[in-house]
Amino acid sequence: MPAFAYEYELAKRDGVSFLWQTQPVRVLGEKDVVTGLECVRTELGAPDAKGRRHPAPVPGTEFKLDVDMVVRALGQKPTTEFLKAVKGVEINPDGTVKINDRHQTGHPKFFAGGDCVNGGKEIVDAVADGMTAARGIDAWLGVPHAAGR
Repeated sequence: MPAFAYEYELAKRDGVSFLWQTQPVRVLGEKDVVTGLECVRTELGAPDAKGRRHPAPVPGTEFKLDVDMVVRALGQKPTTEFLKAVKGVEINPDGTVKINDRHQTGHPKFFAGGDCVNGGKEIVDAVADGMTAARGIDAWLGVPHAAGR
């Protein structure tokens, strides 16, 4: 579960029950009334090219959870495909935007930060990226800045 320890502890205090290595398979019910969730246990497979192990269903471990509501979490990821049309902007193999140490792209007028360069982290990381990019923009424009700003 990609979460910080404090987020996990907060969720437990809020009454969240965790079912580790469990994958929902099907929503059960009739018409517009949800009655349950069919799940299957999983195990971690072999590491992929990036070293990440992905869950694989374990046959014969299906079970039902009685529920009256299902909230679908869609997830998110940066949209960078359109940047391929911008001359000089490069997209890394992992889908992130290639930048230098000042967050400047290969096109001198474009700077980037946040999820499109780090793949998706915390807000504080995006803020830090914004500060680095702002300093990079200042330097590119020739604007001096005070230390510690």
